[in-house]
Amino acid sequence: MISIGIDVSKSKSTVAALGFGKEVIFKPFNIYHVKNDVNKLIAKIKSLDEDVKIVMEATEIYHIPILISLVNEGFFVSVINPLKMKRFCQALSFRNVKTDKKDAIHIAEYGLMNWNDLIQFKEDKEEYVRLKQLNRSYQHYQKLRINHLNYLDKEIEKRHPGLKKLIPHANGNYQKDKLIDFVERWTNSEKILKRSQEQFVNDYEKWAKKKGYHPNAQKAITIYQNALESIPTISSSNSKIDANVLDSIEFLRVINKTLNNILSQMKEIATELEEYKIAKEFSGIGEKLAIQITAEIGDIRKYKNKKSLISFVGIDSPPYQSGNFSAKQRKISKRGNPILRKVLYMAMLCMKKAKDESNSVYKYIIKKEREGKAKKVSNIAGINKFLRIYYAKVMEEKNKEELLKAA
Repeated sequence: MISIGIDVSKSKSTVAALGFGKEVIFKPFNIYHVKNDVNKLIAKIKSLDEDVKIVMEATEIYHIPILISLVNEGFFVSVINPLKMKRFCQALSFRNVKTDKKDAIHIAEYGLMNWNDLIQFKEDKEEYVRLKQLNRSYQHYQKLRINHLNYLDKEIEKRHPGLKKLIPHANGNYQKDKLIDFVERWTNSEKILKRSQEQFVNDYEKWAKKKGYHPNAQKAITIYQNALESIPTISSSNSKIDANVLDSIEFLRVINKTLNNILSQMKEIATELEEYKIAKEFSGIGEKLAIQITAEIGDIRKYKNKKSLISFVGIDSPPYQSGNFSAKQRKISKRGNPILRKVLYMAMLCMKKAKDESNSVYKYIIKKEREGKAKKVSNIAGINKFLRIYYAKVMEEKNKEELLKAA
């Protein structure tokens, strides 16, 4: 048996190989993530006569080129959680020595010591991989949108104090936003007050009809009165100052268009997946949340059981016991997927808003709250309940599909 340890860096990796009894097969050497170097490594591994297992740490993206190259050649490759590997290396060396060569040897040692427990890497199907990549882009632009909206809200408050209370942003709608459209037409309160109240109401109604909003005359009067009473900190209608807001609005529209395009692509992929269909069955979980849950969880079959899925999310609370002491209250581990935790927490809030008594997850959250649990604790318990039901339902459907195919 030969364990090959690969310490992955941004553009290169360090490789070491150990045999039974920690016999050095390959001294640590560097390879760059280019075809020529990777092909040489593949040829070197193929020249070995014994059973070979390759071990490497997971990184966000840097390990993927070499990982896929080795998997495509049919090698046994195991990808280890970096935290687990870090603690293993720390246990081996009290001096805390850290070099790429030393790390590669430690990773190879991990492979030898855990030979029978190593789990072979299995690549997700293309649709799951693509969906997750799109969701990561979606999360990036969503964060960018929130940051930009916060900036834009401050700029609007300088020009139209109190306007946001009268015309809130469209919640979750990337195609239309009444507040943004209004500020684009009237960039500051001075432009509103240049007209009489009657004239502004008339202008507002025409604008609302054109944009597809309800032409509410009373709303227009309220906006006009707010403009009369408010004290803007930027009252000038200087074209350069106005241009700043207009450019910001245009940038927001670009972000919104990008988010819409990403969601459309994600929906096209997700609608064919069983995971998406099951997620949408829970009242309160809409299309966007169902897509994101499906993207981050991926193929449900890669999880050994419900506990593995819960651990992946990071809401498990590991037991802590020593002697006669046993901790009764433990915090969640937070060792899993932070994006998925955030999405699932939002799903629990949406379930509570839906108030569907037929939803067992909603009933469970309310039950916990009535028992005196804090709302946050109850929501986390709800996520746990949801994942158990979700896993069971999806696996049931997957098994039915497999039986039908076999028949």
